[in-house]
Amino acid sequence: MNKTKKILLDALLLASTIVLGRILSIRTPLLTIGFSFVPIMLSAIILGWKHSTFITTISDIIGALLFPTGSYFFGFTITSFLTGLTYGLLLYNKNEFKIDKKFIIKLTISTIIVTGLLNGGLNTIWLLIISKNATKFIIPIRIVKQLIMAPIKIFTILALTKIFNEQINRMIQND
Repeated sequence: MNKTKKILLDALLLASTIVLGRILSIRTPLLTIGFSFVPIMLSAIILGWKHSTFITTISDIIGALLFPTGSYFFGFTITSFLTGLTYGLLLYNKNEFKIDKKFIIKLTISTIIVTGLLNGGLNTIWLLIISKNATKFIIPIRIVKQLIMAPIKIFTILALTKIFNEQINRMIQND
């Protein structure tokens, strides 16, 4: 895929991440439920860690500026950066995309890291800092949300990559 196509794909996935995360998601002060993970994981699979990290970081900043849900807190941008990095390092294969046992294991590990450590752990710490330690309310809700979202993320990406397997491979092989 040439540089122009990568930039266009970055822009499309970035815009999709913002729309799915800030406009088409359910947001409460304690948690957000949405599908912004889809373009992030697709960027990781197709373009690699540099692009997925760029998309997650910039989408967090642009989303916070254009569609604020409170005051901006840099901790969430750190989590976004680490999310893109995690997915990009584990899901990218520059030669060929295959839905095999190895991919499913990497998808599961990356999802556990992101939902458990980053969203469930790090983002909960940021929320505790912002909300002045409302621990007994925040932690149980966030644990349940992450336990529900982890399999949803895995099955959604497996379904989408199965449907678009040929297109993903064409993009990767034109790299």
